[in-house]
Amino acid sequence: MAGDTTLSENYAFAGVYHVFDQHTDSAVPKVQFAHDDRHLLACCSLDGTISVCRLAPGPPAVLRVLRGHGGGVADFAWSLSNDVLVSASLDGTLRLWAPADGRCIRRVPDPDGAALLCCAFQPLNNNLTVVSDAPAA
Repeated sequence: MAGDTTLSENYAFAGVYHVFDQHTDSAVPKVQFAHDDRHLLACCSLDGTISVCRLAPGPPAVLRVLRGHGGGVADFAWSLSNDVLVSASLDGTLRLWAPADGRCIRRVPDPDGAALLCCAFQPLNNNLTVVSDAPAA
């Protein structure tokens, strides 16, 4: 028992929505809520896209799909103010996005063309982004 309900009642999954069904053929390596916003989240996919979703009000829905990477998106991060997303792709590029309208603000190729595996904004300065690439073969 958890409180006055059984464990199965607490995990009944009533009202479950499938909001990222467009990624059925590719893995989704990351899902993350925006900072201080429990209704805005995004996921990246190995199909090369990032989906931005609004959970409320109303039924959850995909607001936009960010397209432009030529390979799978391995990681992404929200800026502190949620007005920019950074993504790292297996195509060897880092991209900055405006999630409000889906624009790609900037594309930065890896100097060696290496696959990019993870990325992050510096917490206090969104002008600084760090990225990690795959080891050279």
